Amino acid sequence: MKPTSAPKPGDARYRRYTAIVLLASLLLKIVLVLAHGQAYNYHSDDQGYLESARIWLETGLFTYNDPTRPTLFITPALPGFLALLMKLLGPGVMLEQTVRVLQAVMVTAALGVLYAIGRRLFGERIAYWAVLLCAWYPPLWLVSNFIFTEALFTLALLLLVYAALRAQETPTLRWALLFGLIWAAATYIRPTIALWPGVFFALLLIWRRVPWSRLVRSGLVAAVVFVLCFAPWWVRNYHVSGGHFVPLTQAGGNPLLLGTYPYTVPALFLEEQRTWHTSSDLRVNDAQDTERAKERIRSGFRDSFWTYASWYTVGKFALFWGDVFYWMPIPGIPLAVAVLYHYALLIPGFIGAWRLRRDRGALLLLSLMGYMSLLHMIYLAHSRYSVPLIPLVALFAAAQFEQWRRKRGDDGAKASTSPALSNPSPGS
Repeated sequence: MKPTSAPKPGDARYRRYTAIVLLASLLLKIVLVLAHGQAYNYHSDDQGYLESARIWLETGLFTYNDPTRPTLFITPALPGFLALLMKLLGPGVMLEQTVRVLQAVMVTAALGVLYAIGRRLFGERIAYWAVLLCAWYPPLWLVSNFIFTEALFTLALLLLVYAALRAQETPTLRWALLFGLIWAAATYIRPTIALWPGVFFALLLIWRRVPWSRLVRSGLVAAVVFVLCFAPWWVRNYHVSGGHFVPLTQAGGNPLLLGTYPYTVPALFLEEQRTWHTSSDLRVNDAQDTERAKERIRSGFRDSFWTYASWYTVGKFALFWGDVFYWMPIPGIPLAVAVLYHYALLIPGFIGAWRLRRDRGALLLLSLMGYMSLLHMIYLAHSRYSVPLIPLVALFAAAQFEQWRRKRGDDGAKASTSPALSNPSPGS
Protein backbone atom coordinates (compact mmCIF):
# COMPACT_ATOMS: atom_id res chain seq x y z
CA MET A 1 0.00 0.00 0.00
CA LYS A 2 1.62 3.22 -1.15
CA PRO A 3 1.28 6.58 0.61
CA THR A 4 -0.77 9.30 -0.98
CA SER A 5 1.73 11.84 -2.24
CA ALA A 6 -0.88 14.51 -2.89
CA PRO A 7 -4.47 14.41 -1.63
CA LYS A 8 -7.10 13.98 -4.27
CA PRO A 9 -9.77 16.71 -4.43
CA GLY A 10 -12.36 14.41 -2.84
CA ASP A 11 -9.99 13.46 -0.03
CA ALA A 12 -10.50 16.79 1.71
CA ARG A 13 -13.76 15.47 3.10
CA TYR A 14 -11.83 13.04 5.29
CA ARG A 15 -10.05 15.95 6.92
CA ARG A 16 -13.42 17.49 7.72
CA TYR A 17 -14.70 14.17 9.05
CA THR A 18 -11.57 13.82 11.19
CA ALA A 19 -11.99 17.31 12.62
CA ILE A 20 -15.62 16.56 13.51
CA VAL A 21 -14.71 13.25 15.18
CA LEU A 22 -11.88 14.82 17.17
CA LEU A 23 -14.03 17.75 18.30
CA ALA A 24 -16.92 15.48 19.30
CA SER A 25 -14.69 13.09 21.24
CA LEU A 26 -12.90 15.99 22.97
CA LEU A 27 -16.15 17.59 24.07
CA LEU A 28 -17.43 14.28 25.43
CA LYS A 29 -14.14 13.65 27.26
CA ILE A 30 -14.40 17.08 28.87
CA VAL A 31 -18.01 16.35 29.88
CA LEU A 32 -16.79 13.11 31.45
CA VAL A 33 -14.06 15.00 33.33
CA LEU A 34 -16.47 17.63 34.63
CA ALA A 35 -19.08 15.07 35.66
CA HIS A 36 -16.93 12.24 36.99
CA GLY A 37 -13.29 13.34 36.91
CA GLN A 38 -12.71 13.21 40.66
CA ALA A 39 -13.80 9.57 40.70
CA TYR A 40 -10.64 8.72 38.73
CA ASN A 41 -8.31 9.23 41.67
CA TYR A 42 -6.36 5.99 41.77
CA HIS A 43 -4.41 6.73 44.98
CA SER A 44 -1.26 5.35 43.41
CA ASP A 45 1.26 6.93 41.03
CA ASP A 46 -1.12 9.83 40.45
CA GLN A 47 -0.87 10.97 44.08
CA GLY A 48 2.88 10.41 43.98
CA TYR A 49 3.23 12.76 41.00
CA LEU A 50 1.02 15.41 42.61
CA GLU A 51 2.95 15.23 45.89
CA SER A 52 6.25 15.38 44.02
CA ALA A 53 5.05 18.53 42.24
CA ARG A 54 3.91 20.14 45.51
CA ILE A 55 7.21 19.51 47.30
CA TRP A 56 9.21 20.63 44.28
CA LEU A 57 7.23 23.86 44.09
CA GLU A 58 7.46 24.57 47.83
CA THR A 59 11.04 23.52 48.58
CA GLY A 60 12.82 23.31 45.22
CA LEU A 61 13.62 19.63 45.92
CA PHE A 62 12.60 17.08 43.32
CA THR A 63 11.48 14.03 45.30
CA TYR A 64 9.29 10.96 44.97
CA ASN A 65 7.79 8.90 47.82
CA ASP A 66 10.38 10.16 50.30
CA PRO A 67 10.00 13.95 50.75
CA THR A 68 13.37 14.23 52.53
CA ARG A 69 15.57 12.93 49.71
CA PRO A 70 16.04 13.97 46.08
CA THR A 71 14.85 11.21 43.78
CA LEU A 72 16.38 9.27 40.93
CA PHE A 73 13.28 7.11 40.65
CA ILE A 74 11.34 9.14 38.05
CA THR A 75 12.04 11.72 35.36
CA PRO A 76 10.76 15.27 35.89
CA ALA A 77 8.45 15.94 32.93
CA LEU A 78 5.05 15.18 34.47
CA PRO A 79 5.84 16.52 37.96
CA GLY A 80 7.23 19.67 36.34
CA PHE A 81 4.07 20.09 34.27
CA LEU A 82 1.97 19.62 37.40
CA ALA A 83 4.12 22.06 39.37
CA LEU A 84 3.62 24.78 36.76
CA LEU A 85 -0.15 24.37 36.93
CA MET A 86 -0.03 24.16 40.72
CA LYS A 87 1.78 27.49 40.83
CA LEU A 88 -1.16 29.03 38.96
CA LEU A 89 -4.06 27.15 40.53
CA GLY A 90 -2.77 25.81 43.82
CA PRO A 91 -3.28 22.18 44.90
CA GLY A 92 -6.70 20.57 45.05
CA VAL A 93 -9.70 19.72 42.91
CA MET A 94 -9.36 22.65 40.50
CA LEU A 95 -5.80 21.64 39.67
CA GLU A 96 -6.64 17.98 39.16
CA GLN A 97 -9.66 18.72 36.98
CA THR A 98 -7.64 21.18 34.90
CA VAL A 99 -4.96 18.52 34.39
CA ARG A 100 -7.64 16.07 33.22
CA VAL A 101 -9.06 18.56 30.73
CA LEU A 102 -5.58 19.29 29.39
CA GLN A 103 -4.89 15.57 29.12
CA ALA A 104 -8.08 15.19 27.06
CA VAL A 105 -6.69 17.90 24.78
CA MET A 106 -3.35 16.03 24.61
CA VAL A 107 -5.02 12.77 23.60
CA THR A 108 -7.06 14.60 20.98
CA ALA A 109 -3.94 16.32 19.65
CA ALA A 110 -2.18 12.93 19.55
CA LEU A 111 -4.97 11.57 17.34
CA GLY A 112 -4.54 14.59 15.10
CA VAL A 113 -0.88 13.63 14.74
CA LEU A 114 -1.98 10.03 14.07
CA TYR A 115 -4.04 11.34 11.16
CA ALA A 116 -0.97 13.13 9.79
CA ILE A 117 1.08 9.91 10.12
CA GLY A 118 -1.59 7.75 8.51
CA ARG A 119 -2.13 10.24 5.71
CA ARG A 120 1.55 10.14 4.78
CA LEU A 121 1.76 6.35 4.94
CA PHE A 122 -1.59 5.06 3.70
CA GLY A 123 -3.73 7.97 2.52
CA GLU A 124 -6.57 10.09 3.86
CA ARG A 125 -9.24 7.39 4.12
CA ILE A 126 -7.22 4.97 6.24
CA ALA A 127 -5.92 7.82 8.39
CA TYR A 128 -9.50 8.92 9.08
CA TRP A 129 -10.64 5.42 10.01
CA ALA A 130 -7.67 5.00 12.36
CA VAL A 131 -8.61 8.22 14.15
CA LEU A 132 -12.26 7.17 14.30
CA LEU A 133 -11.31 3.82 15.85
CA CYS A 134 -9.07 5.48 18.46
CA ALA A 135 -11.42 8.34 19.29
CA TRP A 136 -13.87 5.96 20.97
CA TYR A 137 -11.39 3.45 22.38
CA PRO A 138 -12.28 3.30 26.12
CA PRO A 139 -8.74 2.99 27.57
CA LEU A 140 -7.76 6.25 25.86
CA TRP A 141 -10.65 7.88 27.71
CA LEU A 142 -9.17 6.58 30.96
CA VAL A 143 -5.80 8.00 29.94
CA SER A 144 -7.44 11.42 29.85
CA ASN A 145 -8.74 11.02 33.41
CA PHE A 146 -5.91 9.29 35.28
CA ILE A 147 -3.07 11.63 36.22
CA PHE A 148 -0.41 9.30 34.87
CA THR A 149 2.26 9.80 32.19
CA GLU A 150 0.22 8.12 29.45
CA ALA A 151 -1.55 11.16 27.96
CA LEU A 152 1.63 13.23 27.74
CA PHE A 153 3.65 10.27 26.46
CA THR A 154 1.10 9.29 23.80
CA LEU A 155 1.31 12.78 22.31
CA ALA A 156 5.12 12.83 22.49
CA LEU A 157 5.42 9.33 21.02
CA LEU A 158 3.26 10.09 17.98
CA LEU A 159 5.08 13.40 17.45
CA LEU A 160 8.34 11.43 17.51
CA VAL A 161 7.02 9.01 14.87
CA TYR A 162 5.84 11.92 12.71
CA ALA A 163 9.21 13.65 13.07
CA ALA A 164 10.94 10.39 12.10
CA LEU A 165 8.83 10.14 8.95
CA ARG A 166 9.54 13.73 7.98
CA ALA A 167 13.24 13.39 8.78
CA GLN A 168 13.37 10.31 6.55
CA GLU A 169 11.58 12.07 3.70
CA THR A 170 13.39 15.39 4.10
CA PRO A 171 16.67 14.82 5.96
CA THR A 172 17.37 18.47 6.67
CA LEU A 173 18.99 19.97 9.75
CA ARG A 174 15.63 21.49 10.69
CA TRP A 175 13.98 18.09 10.97
CA ALA A 176 17.03 16.65 12.71
CA LEU A 177 16.78 19.44 15.27
CA LEU A 178 13.05 18.85 15.80
CA PHE A 179 13.57 15.11 16.05
CA GLY A 180 16.23 15.61 18.72
CA LEU A 181 13.98 17.94 20.73
CA ILE A 182 10.99 15.60 20.60
CA TRP A 183 13.22 12.62 21.40
CA ALA A 184 14.48 14.39 24.53
CA ALA A 185 10.95 15.47 25.55
CA ALA A 186 9.59 11.94 25.13
CA THR A 187 12.48 10.51 27.17
CA TYR A 188 11.92 13.03 29.95
CA ILE A 189 8.30 11.81 30.08
CA ARG A 190 9.06 8.08 29.93
CA PRO A 191 12.68 6.91 29.72
CA THR A 192 11.84 3.61 28.00
CA ILE A 193 11.78 5.37 24.61
CA ALA A 194 15.38 6.55 24.87
CA LEU A 195 17.03 3.91 22.64
CA TRP A 196 14.43 3.60 19.87
CA PRO A 197 15.98 6.39 17.72
CA GLY A 198 19.00 4.09 17.44
CA VAL A 199 16.73 1.47 15.87
CA PHE A 200 15.38 4.13 13.51
CA PHE A 201 18.92 5.17 12.55
CA ALA A 202 19.83 1.53 11.87
CA LEU A 203 16.83 1.18 9.55
CA LEU A 204 17.93 4.26 7.61
CA LEU A 205 21.39 2.74 7.26
CA ILE A 206 19.92 -0.50 5.91
CA TRP A 207 17.50 1.20 3.52
CA ARG A 208 20.15 3.60 2.14
CA ARG A 209 17.49 6.08 1.09
CA VAL A 210 19.40 8.97 2.62
CA PRO A 211 22.93 9.81 1.44
CA TRP A 212 25.51 8.69 3.97
CA SER A 213 26.97 12.15 4.61
CA ARG A 214 23.53 13.70 5.16
CA LEU A 215 22.43 10.82 7.39
CA VAL A 216 25.50 11.15 9.61
CA ARG A 217 25.15 14.93 9.79
CA SER A 218 21.46 14.75 10.69
CA GLY A 219 22.08 11.97 13.21
CA LEU A 220 24.81 13.98 14.90
CA VAL A 221 22.57 17.05 15.11
CA ALA A 222 19.75 15.04 16.71
CA ALA A 223 22.19 13.41 19.15
CA VAL A 224 23.78 16.73 20.12
CA VAL A 225 20.36 18.27 20.74
CA PHE A 226 19.42 15.30 22.92
CA VAL A 227 22.67 15.57 24.89
CA LEU A 228 22.22 19.30 25.44
CA CYS A 229 18.66 18.76 26.64
CA PHE A 230 19.73 16.03 29.08
CA ALA A 231 22.98 17.61 30.30
CA PRO A 232 21.27 19.46 33.20
CA TRP A 233 19.61 16.21 34.29
CA TRP A 234 22.93 14.35 34.19
CA VAL A 235 24.67 17.06 36.23
CA ARG A 236 21.86 17.01 38.78
CA ASN A 237 21.91 13.19 39.00
CA TYR A 238 25.69 13.18 39.40
CA HIS A 239 25.44 15.33 42.50
CA VAL A 240 22.36 13.56 43.89
CA SER A 241 23.85 10.07 43.47
CA GLY A 242 27.15 10.96 45.12
CA GLY A 243 29.26 11.06 41.98
CA HIS A 244 27.68 8.42 39.73
CA PHE A 245 26.54 8.87 36.15
CA VAL A 246 22.80 8.17 36.01
CA PRO A 247 21.65 8.78 32.42
CA LEU A 248 17.92 8.31 33.02
CA THR A 249 16.67 6.92 36.34
CA GLN A 250 17.48 4.33 38.97
CA ALA A 251 14.17 2.53 38.83
CA GLY A 252 14.80 -0.62 36.83
CA GLY A 253 14.89 -2.97 39.80
CA ASN A 254 11.23 -2.74 40.70
CA PRO A 255 9.77 -3.55 37.25
CA LEU A 256 12.47 -6.18 36.68
CA LEU A 257 11.49 -7.88 39.92
CA LEU A 258 7.74 -7.65 39.40
CA GLY A 259 8.22 -9.18 35.98
CA THR A 260 9.67 -12.37 37.50
CA TYR A 261 6.32 -13.71 38.74
CA PRO A 262 5.00 -15.93 35.91
CA TYR A 263 1.33 -15.84 35.05
CA THR A 264 0.15 -13.95 38.11
CA VAL A 265 -0.62 -10.42 39.27
CA PRO A 266 2.63 -8.83 40.54
CA ALA A 267 0.74 -6.41 42.79
CA LEU A 268 -0.09 -9.38 45.04
CA PHE A 269 3.56 -9.48 46.07
CA LEU A 270 4.08 -5.81 46.88
CA GLU A 271 3.84 -6.33 50.63
CA GLU A 272 6.25 -9.27 50.46
CA GLN A 273 8.60 -7.16 48.36
CA ARG A 274 8.71 -4.42 50.99
CA THR A 275 10.02 -6.89 53.56
CA TRP A 276 13.18 -7.38 51.49
CA HIS A 277 14.19 -3.74 51.77
CA THR A 278 16.64 -2.82 54.50
CA SER A 279 16.53 0.92 53.85
CA SER A 280 14.05 3.71 53.17
CA ASP A 281 16.37 4.97 50.42
CA LEU A 282 14.85 4.18 47.02
CA ARG A 283 18.30 3.87 45.45
CA VAL A 284 19.28 1.15 47.90
CA ASN A 285 15.91 -0.54 47.46
CA ASP A 286 16.31 -0.51 43.67
CA ALA A 287 19.67 -2.27 43.94
CA GLN A 288 18.13 -4.86 46.26
CA ASP A 289 15.20 -5.38 43.90
CA THR A 290 17.61 -5.90 41.01
CA GLU A 291 19.60 -8.53 42.90
CA ARG A 292 16.43 -10.28 44.05
CA ALA A 293 15.12 -10.27 40.46
CA LYS A 294 18.34 -11.82 39.14
CA GLU A 295 18.13 -14.53 41.79
CA ARG A 296 14.52 -15.29 40.85
CA ILE A 297 15.33 -15.44 37.14
CA ARG A 298 18.30 -17.77 37.69
CA SER A 299 16.39 -20.09 40.00
CA GLY A 300 13.25 -19.91 37.85
CA PHE A 301 15.01 -20.99 34.65
CA ARG A 302 16.90 -23.66 36.57
CA ASP A 303 13.95 -25.16 38.46
CA SER A 304 10.97 -24.35 36.18
CA PHE A 305 12.57 -23.86 32.79
CA TRP A 306 9.51 -24.20 30.56
CA THR A 307 7.36 -22.02 32.78
CA TYR A 308 9.90 -19.21 32.73
CA ALA A 309 10.82 -19.70 29.07
CA SER A 310 7.18 -19.42 28.03
CA TRP A 311 6.61 -16.49 30.41
CA TYR A 312 9.52 -14.44 29.05
CA THR A 313 8.39 -15.00 25.46
CA VAL A 314 4.76 -15.76 24.66
CA GLY A 315 3.39 -15.01 28.14
CA LYS A 316 4.63 -11.46 28.53
CA PHE A 317 3.93 -10.62 24.90
CA ALA A 318 0.33 -11.80 25.29
CA LEU A 319 -0.06 -9.85 28.52
CA PHE A 320 1.45 -6.68 27.09
CA TRP A 321 -0.88 -6.63 24.11
CA GLY A 322 -3.80 -8.82 25.15
CA ASP A 323 -4.68 -7.35 28.54
CA VAL A 324 -6.97 -4.31 28.51
CA PHE A 325 -6.16 -1.13 30.44
CA TYR A 326 -9.57 -0.59 32.02
CA TRP A 327 -8.84 -0.24 35.72
CA MET A 328 -11.96 1.81 36.40
CA PRO A 329 -15.14 1.83 34.29
CA ILE A 330 -16.40 4.71 32.22
CA PRO A 331 -20.10 5.31 32.93
CA GLY A 332 -22.21 3.22 30.55
CA ILE A 333 -19.27 1.19 29.20
CA PRO A 334 -18.85 -2.16 31.00
CA LEU A 335 -15.59 -4.09 30.96
CA ALA A 336 -16.93 -6.55 28.37
CA VAL A 337 -17.44 -3.73 25.85
CA ALA A 338 -13.91 -2.42 26.43
CA VAL A 339 -12.46 -5.93 25.97
CA LEU A 340 -14.42 -6.56 22.77
CA TYR A 341 -13.40 -3.15 21.39
CA HIS A 342 -9.75 -3.88 22.23
CA TYR A 343 -9.72 -7.16 20.33
CA ALA A 344 -11.68 -5.66 17.44
CA LEU A 345 -8.65 -3.38 17.04
CA LEU A 346 -5.92 -5.81 18.02
CA ILE A 347 -6.72 -8.79 15.77
CA PRO A 348 -7.13 -6.93 12.45
CA GLY A 349 -4.31 -4.61 13.54
CA PHE A 350 -1.87 -7.50 13.87
CA ILE A 351 -3.13 -9.03 10.62
CA GLY A 352 -2.59 -5.72 8.85
CA ALA A 353 0.84 -5.30 10.42
CA TRP A 354 1.90 -8.73 9.17
CA ARG A 355 0.55 -8.05 5.68
CA LEU A 356 2.36 -4.70 5.46
CA ARG A 357 5.56 -5.80 7.17
CA ARG A 358 7.68 -5.25 4.04
CA ASP A 359 6.43 -1.69 3.54
CA ARG A 360 9.12 0.68 4.81
CA GLY A 361 6.71 3.11 6.43
CA ALA A 362 4.91 0.26 8.15
CA LEU A 363 8.25 -1.23 9.20
CA LEU A 364 9.12 2.03 10.93
CA LEU A 365 5.97 1.70 13.07
CA LEU A 366 6.62 -2.00 13.64
CA SER A 367 10.14 -1.27 14.84
CA LEU A 368 8.70 0.95 17.57
CA MET A 369 6.04 -1.59 18.53
CA GLY A 370 8.64 -4.37 18.58
CA TYR A 371 11.13 -2.32 20.56
CA MET A 372 8.60 -1.46 23.26
CA SER A 373 7.31 -5.04 23.35
CA LEU A 374 10.79 -6.50 23.81
CA LEU A 375 11.68 -3.99 26.50
CA HIS A 376 8.61 -4.77 28.56
CA MET A 377 9.03 -8.51 28.03
CA ILE A 378 12.38 -8.13 29.81
CA TYR A 379 10.90 -6.01 32.57
CA LEU A 380 7.21 -5.67 33.47
CA ALA A 381 4.63 -6.37 30.77
CA HIS A 382 1.61 -4.22 31.56
CA SER A 383 -1.43 -3.14 29.57
CA ARG A 384 -0.99 0.43 30.81
CA TYR A 385 2.35 0.63 29.01
CA SER A 386 0.95 -0.54 25.67
CA VAL A 387 -1.85 2.06 25.51
CA PRO A 388 0.33 4.75 23.81
CA LEU A 389 1.03 2.22 21.03
CA ILE A 390 -2.64 1.45 20.37
CA PRO A 391 -3.01 4.32 17.84
CA LEU A 392 -0.38 2.57 15.69
CA VAL A 393 -2.33 -0.69 16.00
CA ALA A 394 -5.47 1.20 14.95
CA LEU A 395 -3.64 2.45 11.87
CA PHE A 396 -2.83 -1.12 10.83
CA ALA A 397 -6.39 -2.20 11.67
CA ALA A 398 -7.80 0.56 9.46
CA ALA A 399 -5.48 -0.50 6.64
CA GLN A 400 -6.66 -4.10 7.03
CA PHE A 401 -10.34 -3.10 7.07
CA GLU A 402 -9.71 -1.16 3.86
CA GLN A 403 -8.02 -4.19 2.32
CA TRP A 404 -11.01 -6.38 3.17
CA ARG A 405 -13.40 -3.75 1.79
CA ARG A 406 -11.49 -3.58 -1.50
CA LYS A 407 -11.34 -7.35 -1.74
CA ARG A 408 -15.11 -7.61 -1.30
CA GLY A 409 -15.52 -4.93 -3.94
CA ASP A 410 -13.28 -6.82 -6.36
CA ASP A 411 -15.19 -10.06 -5.71
CA GLY A 412 -18.47 -8.26 -6.26
CA ALA A 413 -17.25 -6.79 -9.53
CA LYS A 414 -16.15 -10.21 -10.75
CA ALA A 415 -19.46 -11.76 -9.76
CA SER A 416 -21.49 -9.09 -11.52
CA THR A 417 -19.75 -9.82 -14.82
CA SER A 418 -19.94 -13.60 -14.57
CA PRO A 419 -21.94 -15.38 -17.34
CA ALA A 420 -24.30 -16.92 -14.82
CA LEU A 421 -25.46 -13.49 -13.65
CA SER A 422 -25.18 -11.48 -16.84
CA ASN A 423 -26.99 -14.08 -18.93
CA PRO A 424 -29.58 -15.70 -16.67
CA SER A 425 -31.39 -18.74 -17.98
CA PRO A 426 -35.02 -18.44 -19.05
CA GLY A 427 -37.45 -18.56 -16.20
CA SER A 428 -34.90 -17.80 -13.57
